[in-house]
Amino acid sequence: MSTLLALTILAATSALVLGNIRIVASDTFRALANATSRARASGTLGPKLAFAGLWLLIFLLGYF
Repeated sequence: MSTLLALTILAATSALVLGNIRIVASDTFRALANATSRARASGTLGPKLAFAGLWLLIFLLGYF
């Protein structure tokens, strides 16, 4: 029963996101642009990008 409930919630959530994918993409782009401009203004863009790259490298190497 819990598997059916979980699959129903997953399907409903996926349908809501996919139905509003243009708005989701627009909001995501706006949030990333704002975060990038704030990091560039404060001078922390380099360290933050290096930290994000480190985590990407860790996760990508975890799959191989």
